[in-house]
Amino acid sequence: MNIQFIFRIFPILLKYLPTTLYIFIISAILGLLLTSIVTVLRLKRIPLIDKMLKMYVSFMRSTPGIIHIFMIYYGLPVLLRVIGINIDQTSRMTYSIIALVLFNGAFISEILRPGYLAVSKDQFEAGESVGMTKWQVHKQIIIPQMIPTILPSLSNALVDLLQDTSLLYLIGLVDMMGEAEIIISNNYGVNQMEVYLVIGLIYWGLCSLIDWITQKMENRMIEYL
Repeated sequence: MNIQFIFRIFPILLKYLPTTLYIFIISAILGLLLTSIVTVLRLKRIPLIDKMLKMYVSFMRSTPGIIHIFMIYYGLPVLLRVIGINIDQTSRMTYSIIALVLFNGAFISEILRPGYLAVSKDQFEAGESVGMTKWQVHKQIIIPQMIPTILPSLSNALVDLLQDTSLLYLIGLVDMMGEAEIIISNNYGVNQMEVYLVIGLIYWGLCSLIDWITQKMENRMIEYL
């Protein structure tokens, strides 16, 4: 174990932490937005749309994330070129975010929908009986009761999303994992265990932070209720 090498590469890899965090945060925000839309549409049970969304969720959950990254990066430009749209100048980061949003959005939708359905219908009726609109019922009663229920699973989904960012170097994106692979390549495989150890520690710290934040949120919501 080369301790000096570990201390030397730690700050080098941390320089690429903002790239990883940017992709993670944007993907998480857009993923939650997509998930909310999918959840609302599935709850409305519009026959054709519901079947299409079920197929989307089933396909995304049944195939590895790396498949979606490759399909978006290599396949989307070819598909759009057929209809006259050229996106060849699109950055790898954009492709990465699209792939992560579509892939992880399917998983998160299966967290929100059961969480919504778990709230008793009596809560809806109670809110409407005192003159609340549907939006007020959802904002003041349903959503606050949903959040503590879904937070543990949502935390796991966010951890999975963060871990999925480590696959993006396979399409040439240079984030933390991409830089780690460059360091290993430049050193001809020497000290690769140290490189992976440092990367593992950084991801461990980030995942622990996600768990801590969601646990704090869950505790606050429980106190609120």
